[in-house]
Amino acid sequence: MSFRSFARRAAVCSVVLLFGAFPISVALANSLMLLAVVFGALSLDGSGWRDFFSRSWSNPVVRPALALVLLIVLASFWSPASWEEIGGYYKKDVKFLILPVFIYLLSHREDRGYCWTAFGLAMFFTLASTWANVWLQLPWSRTFNQGFGADHTVFKDHISQGIMMSLFVSLCMHWAIKAKSRWMAVLFWLVAGFGAASVLLLTESRTGYLGLLLSMSVFSLTLWWRRPKTLVGVISLGAVALLTAYQLSPQFQQRTNLALEQAQNHSASSVTSVGARIEVWRFMAKHTHNAKLMGAGTASYPVIARSYFKDPEFCAAICPHPHNQFLLFYFEQGVPGLILILWFMLAIVRQGLRFQSGHRALMLAFVAIMFTSNMTHSSLWLSTESQFFILMTALLMASSCRGKPVPPPATAATVQAPA
Repeated sequence: MSFRSFARRAAVCSVVLLFGAFPISVALANSLMLLAVVFGALSLDGSGWRDFFSRSWSNPVVRPALALVLLIVLASFWSPASWEEIGGYYKKDVKFLILPVFIYLLSHREDRGYCWTAFGLAMFFTLASTWANVWLQLPWSRTFNQGFGADHTVFKDHISQGIMMSLFVSLCMHWAIKAKSRWMAVLFWLVAGFGAASVLLLTESRTGYLGLLLSMSVFSLTLWWRRPKTLVGVISLGAVALLTAYQLSPQFQQRTNLALEQAQNHSASSVTSVGARIEVWRFMAKHTHNAKLMGAGTASYPVIARSYFKDPEFCAAICPHPHNQFLLFYFEQGVPGLILILWFMLAIVRQGLRFQSGHRALMLAFVAIMFTSNMTHSSLWLSTESQFFILMTALLMASSCRGKPVPPPATAATVQAPA
């Protein structure tokens, strides 16, 4: 084996391990991400670099990603933030530059199969731990509150676990539909059911609730819209399951009712989750003159927000980021930033529409989760969630690479991978 062949194998193995690591550990995921990039670069010669740039540029999601990075850099020069604060933003946004690297490394279907398996195993371990955490005090869990009616987030914060579990539910539904045997289909449907129940019954993530409901709705509509009777049956079953979960879960009831109460009684003098988001919208409406057409500049939001929100407790919750990624891009990079992130998401949608119904449903469900998460949180600004969305975008979009893929080791994936 030549050194370049070894480096490519090492890069692909690092990516596979990365998909098993990022749902559990940010530090381990960052280390594996660095290894994948280094080995990937070492695996290329002159013609390899030309092939890399050609494939990357041909992928429809790479152009808006690179354009967004370029805009973030340009917007740094009219920002009121210090270069130290701007540098912190660069560290978060560098994942957009890594996106074409992962797309190139995952050009072969079997490698993508390994990544889906790794992600599935990590999420299944998370799911099993979440349910076990109801009765057992697990040493690796971040929550230690046994019994129902409490949050049982295991590795990440409740928002991150909620959105990742929502995609895992759609993935299990996808695997169930494509399963070659009835017992495997039943197994995947059961795992999907327990995954959905874990989001609604065992976590306190309202973003997870919304992401799960919207992604499952999009998945069902995409898959069965030509079969009205099946679609009506699925929707009816889902509605019954949702009402049952609401009746059985004090956590679900409390978080839903609390959101409505906070929305009705919010003020700038009391810190609440929903109230803080409403105050951000008010802040944005009053300070659009700071943004103008091209935005107030990269890393400008926390600087200007600190001058507006005087209450220390309220500012601690809302000044670091606005809990809305679309607002963050609009405020800091202006109309072009908002257009580019929408272009980024639309590229995934357009590519998904070119696939068969099962893979199309999975891709559109992923975009539904991304939209929900970015509407309620600054997901591409936060480490865990940005890892999730960038890596999953690479995995889903890698199948659109043009040209003959570089052959990996001749082995089969553990489960049947999406395209």
